[in-house]
Amino acid sequence: MSQELARKAFHFLCLVYLAFYHWQGRGRVLAALGAWVAVVAAVEAVRLSRPGVNAFLLRSFGGIHRKEEEGKVSGIVWTSAGCWLTFACFGARPQTVDGALLMLAFGDAAAALVGKSLGRHVFEFRGKRKSLEGSAACLAACAACALAAGFPPGAALASGLAATAVELAAPWPDDNFWLPLAAAAVLSVSV
Repeated sequence: MSQELARKAFHFLCLVYLAFYHWQGRGRVLAALGAWVAVVAAVEAVRLSRPGVNAFLLRSFGGIHRKEEEGKVSGIVWTSAGCWLTFACFGARPQTVDGALLMLAFGDAAAALVGKSLGRHVFEFRGKRKSLEGSAACLAACAACALAAGFPPGAALASGLAATAVELAAPWPDDNFWLPLAAAAVLSVSV
């Protein structure tokens, strides 16, 4: 559970991106986050091509990676890229971006933490262990995030369902890439 808490704490980086967006605006967040994605992708390229670097980085980050990420691009690249694309596509709508990134931070965390600690109705979906309790927590957290961003209940539920479906299906390359985009797409048609 401590490893999962550390992983989910990393997801809260998207709240830093969101704060920067509100402070500096869409153009600057796109430039800064684009540079961040490029740096992280370059580090990942070196990590994946050099076993010694890979071992060093995996040790240095205290085991917050998943076993399957040891030989493939880690979630931080996909999460950051998904946030960048959300700003690029929906950045003219601050309320939509707020809802989408809050869902990414809190919905995905709720799914994992509740699923691992309270998940009793466990099933395998596309090779990943999921639970009804985790999915319900994701839906509740995502809908609450949309409500907190100022959306009406119907839009909150619809976007929460979209985000939960993405978290559950975990499409390629990563659910954290698609979750804010799916949520923002649904939210954008509701205002």
